[in-house]
Amino acid sequence: MGTAIQSINNAAVQPQIFQQKPLIPRDLRVDLPKDILDIGKGKPPSSDQSMQIVVERAMEKLRSVVTDARAALGIPEGAQIDTSPDATANRIADFALGAFDKWLKNHKGLAEDDARKQFADFIGGAIQQGISEARGILNSLNALNSDVNKNIDTTWEVVQNRLNDFVANKK
Repeated sequence: MGTAIQSINNAAVQPQIFQQKPLIPRDLRVDLPKDILDIGKGKPPSSDQSMQIVVERAMEKLRSVVTDARAALGIPEGAQIDTSPDATANRIADFALGAFDKWLKNHKGLAEDDARKQFADFIGGAIQQGISEARGILNSLNALNSDVNKNIDTTWEVVQNRLNDFVANKK
């Protein structure tokens, strides 16, 4: 999983297919897309052009997610990152488990064992959803091969072990 994200993060931006044409007055624009099609003028875009636009948008979103994650984890741009399944899982678990104290403030009155279990169930479900969504994105980009899939499975197993240790109050 980490290798795919690293290669996505380092991917070059593809050239724009269509020229920008503002359709909304400048003072009303918010995050105007970079590609605007003028339907009715000329030929419709080909399947390849349409797919390239979709891939460009997905790549932009993935780069944005990676940039936001780097910032949230305090990892400077250009820093070497261990993208092995174990290291990736431990970063995910450290970040997620770091939110327990905040979560606990909103769930006062729970015994510590119950609180740890409920938090692990909650955060584990969110992590599992994120992994599922990442798999879907990688699959749609034809980047989900057997090695990447195996690394994702290993990452999830390590995260689950960390959550189980947290519930058992081992760490």
